[in-house]
Amino acid sequence: MGYRLRRWFEDRLPQEISSGERVVALAIADLVWDDSRIGYGQKFMAKLLHKTGFENEAQLGKVLGKLAARGIELRVPISGPDGKPLTNKRGQFVYAHRGHQRTFRVPLASEFPARPAPYWDDEGERSPDRDPNAWYDSERSPARETNSGERSPSREANRAERSPARESKVTQAGDPIPLTTTTYLPPSATPSTTAPQGQAGSKHSDQDLAPAIAFLLDLPAPWSVGRVTAKALAPDLLDAITEQGWHLDEALAAKLTENPNGINNHRSVLRIRIGDLPRAPQQTTPQRGPSLPAWCGQCGGGNPAAEFNAKFRTTGSKTPCPTCHPDNHSANAA
Repeated sequence: MGYRLRRWFEDRLPQEISSGERVVALAIADLVWDDSRIGYGQKFMAKLLHKTGFENEAQLGKVLGKLAARGIELRVPISGPDGKPLTNKRGQFVYAHRGHQRTFRVPLASEFPARPAPYWDDEGERSPDRDPNAWYDSERSPARETNSGERSPSREANRAERSPARESKVTQAGDPIPLTTTTYLPPSATPSTTAPQGQAGSKHSDQDLAPAIAFLLDLPAPWSVGRVTAKALAPDLLDAITEQGWHLDEALAAKLTENPNGINNHRSVLRIRIGDLPRAPQQTTPQRGPSLPAWCGQCGGGNPAAEFNAKFRTTGSKTPCPTCHPDNHSANAA
């Protein structure tokens, strides 16, 4: 099962996560398939509770939520008939409901804030981490390396049970073969195709990410986030504002933090709003009236609005500007 994947994940988990979060993440990596990184089944949650020592799924769900807030999303949202993820009334992703069991997936190094993995060469043995996504050089496929007395997760599902992909085929031996379907990944887990620079999997440089991180750190409560979450969300935020025409300003902050009432997990909603950011509103250029004189550029305290509105064309004593206010021009013309 996930022995090699567990070792790979263990070397890359961020150092600042808690011991409970680390236990849950590594237990999931140990239970999923090595080749697909996905795990599900009738007994998956029972095994996960046994390995982690938690009493119920509610306690486990809180830890999974904390990991997601750190940019380590291990749950796969349920997709609707249109292929898009289902959300509840609060705009949060739905990971399980009646008829659909939870599905877990260990992310690639480019999909979470992974730390650089060490290379242990003290005994001259090969490290399985030379390629983070393949371990098939001259050894057997790790997907087939299961203990003789242990059943693969794929054998735990009943023949009549529906796959998380909504359908499954069954071999003659009774093993379900998941069909190749589109698996939705949350915005924070979108794979990056550019070589890392400053952070694993990031296609943005540290210099580009710095303003976005600072913007996220300055969000008001209850939307405030910490350093780890800000670094995880910054690349998606830069992509969203570039495509949709926003800027890192008060208007963007107001859009992302609007309607805070009735939300339990503001960080999860913030992640969703960044991924689904609409186009920025189009700003219309005010038209200067035909009788408005050219602005002198000195009055109104340098406010550029004075170019289009005469009420801003005043001096420090709030009197009409003698140079460009239309009242003075009318008097001069008379």
